[in-house]
Amino acid sequence: MGAIVDASAIKTDELIKPDMQAVLSRTHLSLTLHDFLLPVFEAVSNAMHGIEAKYGEKQSSELGKIAIRFEHPNDPLKLKITITDNGVGLNDENYKSFKTPFSGYKLKAHGRGFGRFIAFKVFGRSVYLSRYEFFADQLTRSFQFDLLREKEFIFLDEAPAFDETGVCVVYDQLLTPWHELVRELQSKDVADSIASHFLPYFLYRWLPEITIQFDDLEPQDIKAHFSAVFIQFKSGEFAFEIDGVSETIKYALTKIPKTKSFKNHCLLFSAADRIVGAPRDLSNKLGQPHFLDEKNESYIIIGVVSSTAFESRLNDARTGLNLSAKTVEGIVSKVSDVIQASETAQIDKIKSEQSHDLTDALKENPILRIGLKGRSVTDYVASKPNNWSAEEFVSDLAIERFRASTDLSKQIASVMENPDSYRENIESLASTLDANKKEALAEYVLHRKSVIELVEAARKFRPDGGRTPEDTIHELVFRRFTDNVEASYFEHNLWLIDDALAFLPYISSDRTMHGRNRRTGDKVTDIAFFDDSMVLGDNDGTTVTIVEFKRPSRDDYSFGNAKSDPVLQVIETLEKATERGSITKTDGTFFAFRGVVRRFAFIIADQTPSLVKVLKKHDFKNDWNPEIFVRYRDNEQIFIQAFGYDTLVANAKKRNQAFFSVLLGE
Repeated sequence: MGAIVDASAIKTDELIKPDMQAVLSRTHLSLTLHDFLLPVFEAVSNAMHGIEAKYGEKQSSELGKIAIRFEHPNDPLKLKITITDNGVGLNDENYKSFKTPFSGYKLKAHGRGFGRFIAFKVFGRSVYLSRYEFFADQLTRSFQFDLLREKEFIFLDEAPAFDETGVCVVYDQLLTPWHELVRELQSKDVADSIASHFLPYFLYRWLPEITIQFDDLEPQDIKAHFSAVFIQFKSGEFAFEIDGVSETIKYALTKIPKTKSFKNHCLLFSAADRIVGAPRDLSNKLGQPHFLDEKNESYIIIGVVSSTAFESRLNDARTGLNLSAKTVEGIVSKVSDVIQASETAQIDKIKSEQSHDLTDALKENPILRIGLKGRSVTDYVASKPNNWSAEEFVSDLAIERFRASTDLSKQIASVMENPDSYRENIESLASTLDANKKEALAEYVLHRKSVIELVEAARKFRPDGGRTPEDTIHELVFRRFTDNVEASYFEHNLWLIDDALAFLPYISSDRTMHGRNRRTGDKVTDIAFFDDSMVLGDNDGTTVTIVEFKRPSRDDYSFGNAKSDPVLQVIETLEKATERGSITKTDGTFFAFRGVVRRFAFIIADQTPSLVKVLKKHDFKNDWNPEIFVRYRDNEQIFIQAFGYDTLVANAKKRNQAFFSVLLGE
């Protein structure tokens, strides 16, 4: 039998109150109207809870009142905002909850118990004036809430200016970062922002009378604003998997005229009966930022989604949902599909315009018809995003055309040593092409032939007896100091080196990894290719390929010297790239390397005696082709090929020779 424990002898301890200043310091607000109004949103939300507690859900819509007033709205030094309601007030239970960060009372109301602290990210002072009932008596409770004090509540003798129960919240002493925004503050923008934030209340529940007043101007009725603007035309739900669990997502769609505050179609995420986070732009999904009605007036569609799954994923600051980017994108796509099904006339108009633009582009680039793979322009356009322009269709068709020829390229490579079989295979291909495709292909063959002739001319002696610098050939292959963010598909000739290189999603030419001017220690490769790929189907990996050009006929290479040893140069460049983890594109975005890195390099340099000597010291072999030196370096896991400009031209000619013979009769 266990011993009886004396309760008085048990040692205990207690939790330390949360350091709310520290929590607040880790909470970031952007200098936008939405985040500026977060304290107002919080006060309005608390007011709604107080109104519902007093009148119940059925009568709250009729009897509840919330008045928002901005005094000196465009003067940062004098701005004062008051939010007054006629709810139950700060009675003992509510006051206890107010004093308790992350209180259970707020959690029951789908809150976090943190919102009132957000005010200190915008204002220097928060004052609460309240009247509440205690049995048959009416009592007042007024105080200044100051998070920076050890005792955060400073009680005031001031009573609220109203006679019934309720709360008046006063915010003033605006913090400096918000001054510029306030100078441009417009009452209509504030009304739109508050209206949109509480749109879920309007669509799913109830809304009390809410008015907004700037100084002594006529108050604006938010509820009337909702009724006149936000007219729901479709609602429903769909199942969606979040973190491995099938959840129900409810949606509601409304059409409104295009305004300064609502410029484009968007999706709003709702939690705790209000909007959380910034709107998700649907322009790319729907193809246009706004639609035109029968009167040629612009309107936008706003979608609102809610789910019990969102409630548990609401962050403490109530500024966002803890959802993965993939989940958000999936929900956006689902709602976009619903909107497109409801707006067929608008989508048909977009597709018709896209088809017309693409048809015009194909007249200028008939070779691209191969990329259609037998589909009509209408069918092809229907399968692509609504926001694509003619340029994006052209780029996609170029890639499709080359993908369509991938099997052919492999076949050509496999029979390279057998000219008879090589020609036979090309003839077989040509026999399957219709006249339009054959004409387009012939046009492209002529283009490639001209480029090869330019490379041959560039590598010969100049009239002055000197050699053309490698920069000239480099420019023919891919424009220097740029990447394929700036250079379109038809502005380069990467097929000269290897047809497969043109497929890679990111290409950087003569640029530093950080995207800016060269600094001491920077490694600058002639051309770098970066390809996201899959390793064995289940591991994320990245292929990085370097192309290094050297001046034709150069013969001053030396082993082990980073300035004159091209093998060391490509190795160090690749190591710098993978060590840094990313490269900055010309548009300022990043291309990141992830997971396992597979490394390849081409050294394009004439095989002069000094280069051959360097390659042999690095243990390169040319057994299978005396014109091409190869080496796989185990330590760096890099496969390197080195060949001269004569080999570059010869191989490019071989890859094209069957096309020349079959299509052009040469």
